[in-house]
Amino acid sequence: MDDGAGAAGLFVAGRYRLLKPLGRGGMGVVHEAEDTRLGRRVAVKLLTAVEGLAEDDEARDRFLREAQALARIHHPGVVTLLDVGVADGTPYLVMQVLDGLSLAELVTRTGPLPTAVVARVALDVVRGLTAAHEAGVLHRDVKPSNIGINRDGRAVLHDFGLARLAGERAITRTGELVGTPQFMAPETIRGAAPGPSADLYGLGACMYLMLTGELPFGTHTVDFGAIVESALGDGIPRLSGRGLTRPDGLLDLVDRLCAQDPADRPQRADSAEALLAQGAEDGRDALAALVADQLRDDAVRGLAASAQDAEGLPEYDWDEAVPEARAEEADPLRPPTLSDATRRIVLSSMTPQSALSRQREAVNLVLRGQLQEAAQMLAAVVPVCLSSLGPAHPTTLTSQYWHAVCLARLGAGDKAVELLARVNRHVDQRRGSGQ
Repeated sequence: MDDGAGAAGLFVAGRYRLLKPLGRGGMGVVHEAEDTRLGRRVAVKLLTAVEGLAEDDEARDRFLREAQALARIHHPGVVTLLDVGVADGTPYLVMQVLDGLSLAELVTRTGPLPTAVVARVALDVVRGLTAAHEAGVLHRDVKPSNIGINRDGRAVLHDFGLARLAGERAITRTGELVGTPQFMAPETIRGAAPGPSADLYGLGACMYLMLTGELPFGTHTVDFGAIVESALGDGIPRLSGRGLTRPDGLLDLVDRLCAQDPADRPQRADSAEALLAQGAEDGRDALAALVADQLRDDAVRGLAASAQDAEGLPEYDWDEAVPEARAEEADPLRPPTLSDATRRIVLSSMTPQSALSRQREAVNLVLRGQLQEAAQMLAAVVPVCLSSLGPAHPTTLTSQYWHAVCLARLGAGDKAVELLARVNRHVDQRRGSGQ
């Protein structure tokens, strides 16, 4: 099964039509997809690290049993598992689409987070872990890219138990450690069976990142061997006594969560809840505001990128410069994104007919309140309409109108007004010419 950008349009289990890749990790790739049976957007994770499972494979049975355990977790801090199965030997998970961005993206863009925001994120994660642990499920890979932040300022854990779902088979296939050493508990690195305190260690490492803006073992360290040596040696540096302008209780909690010896950490996720709740009262609104700012900036960047794709066409010829695409880096904080070259390939393969179909999909997303996804889709549709149909064509104008609606609702009101003015000018010209 093609698991990359070329998989768009393919079906998983005859039901889930893949739309675009959302991210890639050591276990597999996540796609945005359409559930054609129920007519809804979902996220489909293909566990390509363990593909090739036969009907009578013991690993297949374990995967399905573990997935059933995940499905028993019902909590707003845990992503909802909608379906599971094995298609052509490749296990897959179908989950809700998280509307927002990951903690990894947020810290990469903003740097250290305000204390109330750190406490709010940690509190949501603690409550999600508590629900999971009470259901007998460990996460096994708590890290920033596995913590989604919704537009309402709520942190949601996903990718639960994938290390266990894959088991030894994945390690054999990939030859790599299943997990992320920057956030992995020392006992897990040593090969011991993890317990709830291993998940809490991952949370502590995430809090270290949120408070300092730095990875526990160095922002630019990509040598896994050096990271593992540090994790098993001196461990994550203590925050207490470093002169950080943060509450001492919060710094002390991070140090205890990141203790080398599991016995020195809190043994239950809910044991940290009371302390975090004290500092998280104002964190929800502050976190939602941070996410809204980033989504607004993304929408404006998407608008600028579409101007670049519609070279020479004044409708999207903004004066501001379009940021150059950054080279791919081995950064565990930065989730994979479609490269500029890939985006251009997608645009070049889009026809006026498919653009109209995408426009209709985008309008439905707007009506359902999924503005970020709609803005991204329209940023790809409009250049095709401009170049193929012309700036005054009804499909072009309709696409631009809904793009402006997205921009306005995402907080980019100035760009929305400017775009609507352009649309109205063409509408007036069409009326004046009697078209």
